[in-house]
Amino acid sequence: MITVYVFGNAPPPVHGVSRDLRILWALEECGLPYRLHPLDFARGELKSPDYTRIQPFGQIPALDDDGFELFESAAMVLYLAGKAGRLLPESPADRALAQQWAFAAVNTVEPPLVQLFAMDAFSADEAWAKERRPALVNQAEARLATLDAEFAKRPYVLGDAFSAPDILMSAVLRLIQDTPLLDSAPHVAAYKARCEGRPAWRKVFAEHQRRLAA
Repeated sequence: MITVYVFGNAPPPVHGVSRDLRILWALEECGLPYRLHPLDFARGELKSPDYTRIQPFGQIPALDDDGFELFESAAMVLYLAGKAGRLLPESPADRALAQQWAFAAVNTVEPPLVQLFAMDAFSADEAWAKERRPALVNQAEARLATLDAEFAKRPYVLGDAFSAPDILMSAVLRLIQDTPLLDSAPHVAAYKARCEGRPAWRKVFAEHQRRLAA
């Protein structure tokens, strides 16, 4: 049985965008059985020796698949897709393209978006944040313009079919859903809505909201 380490509680700004959602979404799409191990953020359980043995950086999420331990959301999503034989192409070349887009989501698109999110959520009134924000907005707009051109050509990152990197890309886009940035990228906005319309996402998100509201 796969055990997923998730937030048992978390600061309200990160509700709905935490990276454990990516793993739970992949598990639901792949039809793999799993159980949750919620950690108490407020009590410092993410930094406990028991958890940092699995996730040395003390971050959520991590997983334990009957003794095989893994962290980093992109690595986990790709692992689960490979384990289930779903959400990934079969040929080596096409699978490399899937990995390319998975890495693009977390290495190219996410950095300016997550910085903007953190700044707006936790430091919006700070002078340094007000000075830094316009440059991050420019970076985010550039990334979104590139994505908008891509999604004008096809519904998902690899073509007509939803795949593992779509979990990562659409999850990253949630970081700016409360800003006007998506207004100038209509194909990206439509892509995000298309991904979030999937039953697996809706189930995971509803359970996430209930868990963190408890």
